Amino acid sequence: MEHSDIVTVHVPLTDETRHMISSDQLKKMKKKAILINAARGGIVDEKALVNALKKKEIAGAGLDVLEQEPIQKDHPLLKFDNVRITPI
Repeated sequence: MEHSDIVTVHVPLTDETRHMISSDQLKKMKKKAILINAARGGIVDEKALVNALKKKEIAGAGLDVLEQEPIQKDHPLLKFDNVRITPI
């Protein structure tokens, strides 16, 4: 995590992978790093991701999946210019 400019997630959602990307992993990432989740919602702890983005611990995120779909219009991830969520 600490050496990558881009981290992509491609694992199935299981009990072992739920929230495998949490605050601990996000804090290890470079401040200029981008996180991409193209796997399953639930693998990335969205609350931890929101906090990391607020604190500018990472540069941004690209999300193809979320913990709850469809995304709610007031979801905090929608407030960031450096987050892309597909499809919206």
